[in-house]
Amino acid sequence: MGVAVVATILTLAGVLAISVIGKVRNRLSFQSFAEAITELRVSPARWSRLVAAASIAAEVAVLALVLWPGGATVGLAAAVLLFGAFASALAHAVRRGSTAGCHCFGPSETPVAWRHVGRSGFLAAAAAGALVGTVAHPGLSLAGLTPPQFILALALAGVMVTTLVRLDDLTWLFRGAEHAR
Repeated sequence: MGVAVVATILTLAGVLAISVIGKVRNRLSFQSFAEAITELRVSPARWSRLVAAASIAAEVAVLALVLWPGGATVGLAAAVLLFGAFASALAHAVRRGSTAGCHCFGPSETPVAWRHVGRSGFLAAAAAGALVGTVAHPGLSLAGLTPPQFILALALAGVMVTTLVRLDDLTWLFRGAEHAR
């Protein structure tokens, strides 16, 4: 149980870290994310930069909370809400037939698709599962694992982060789905 919860926490942290870095690594990345918010109809153009900054701030806050020893439970609850909101916004865009890029991990021309909704939904569900684990076993923590357990959790998280972040590439590789690169 502890390995699964810690692997999930590390997965969430990895995905959030890569997401934040991809959106703030330069001015163009942030601007592309703000424009995507408008194109996906998350907010009007005049609010897009503010909404983009708030979204990034929320990701940073959740990242800090899930890794903070005393904040994992609150961080996981916040992650459920954050990824649930992302899934909802993306689902509305897909239903409307939007051709805007997801910009989940930086600038992207790959149109938003159900796989992006599924990724956010999966992350929300994983956070919910880890939240149940931390509530049921309050003593679970990164430091509470033995070195072999921590290495296993880290390896599992590495595979999950890579899979989730490179989802568009994997989809293209295995199904030949449209890919903008």
